Amino acid sequence: MPSRTPPPTVRINIPTVNIGDVWTPTPLRKQRLGPRLIRLYLPCLLILSLVVNIYFFTRPEPLALPGALESTRAPAIRPPRQHDDVDYKQLTDLVLVPGHGVYMGEGSPLHEANWFLLNEQRGEVGAFMAHVGKAIEIIKEHDSALLLFSGGKTRLDAGAHTEAQGYWAAADKMGWLTSDVYRRVMTEEFARDSYENVLFSIARFHEITGNYPDRITIVGFDFKRDRFMDLHRHALRYPKIRFNYVGINPPGDVAALAASERRNAYDLFAKDLYGCSPRLKQKKAGRNPFFVSHGYEKSCPEIALFFDYCPANPTAVYDGDLPWLS
Repeated sequence: MPSRTPPPTVRINIPTVNIGDVWTPTPLRKQRLGPRLIRLYLPCLLILSLVVNIYFFTRPEPLALPGALESTRAPAIRPPRQHDDVDYKQLTDLVLVPGHGVYMGEGSPLHEANWFLLNEQRGEVGAFMAHVGKAIEIIKEHDSALLLFSGGKTRLDAGAHTEAQGYWAAADKMGWLTSDVYRRVMTEEFARDSYENVLFSIARFHEITGNYPDRITIVGFDFKRDRFMDLHRHALRYPKIRFNYVGINPPGDVAALAASERRNAYDLFAKDLYGCSPRLKQKKAGRNPFFVSHGYEKSCPEIALFFDYCPANPTAVYDGDLPWLS
């Protein structure tokens, strides 16, 4: 039997590794706070604690916000105002209330403290509100009438509030702007004197309706009746039969008010129908502290010449064509 040949021997060389050459992770060494670090950090911590405590006990109280600003959450949706639709082209009558004081919009309009008034206007707020109420009564009785409160930003100390806006807000505050009149009560916010109250309100009526008023009714102080009826109506050549005045006086010495009216207003306009004299111009300039200007000459081109009309003869009446005479 033949002999078996033994299989060849395979030699594997395993390298030897020095245990000192193998990387092993170095265990973390816990660093202890020694006396030196404690002396360094402790004063810093004490100072920080002191500052926090001082702020906590001395911090200012937050400002109290007005009630309307206490919450930034949107209020519940308010129901829309109820108001009757109006075809403005069908309105024919202008009811005008010239402004005097400025209601600031907060609190009851029956209280003087809520108005900006000149000293001589103290005690007249009741009459202002009577003018507003009477005018609203008139348009309630006449569906074809538009009510305009007229008066601009005439008082610097009243801020950028117009007399007209104040009267509208006062009527709204009283609950007088009911659905049947709400859209027929508006404002004219540029007039600086009584002549402009009338002229600018005629222009504003045209802006709203596209027409000039067939009839005008003014609600104001009775002691000023002659100024409007005899002078302003005459300067505008408005037919007397279509021009009405409802007078309501304030309480007190009306004779003294009438004498002051004659001396400081009527006599001035009687000599200067269109308010072109230096004295009347200065009055108007003083009642425009915010330097506003109207645009009625563009919206009412038919009467554009009237807005700057100053004849050489200050008592001469304009003799051109006028839309309310055609």
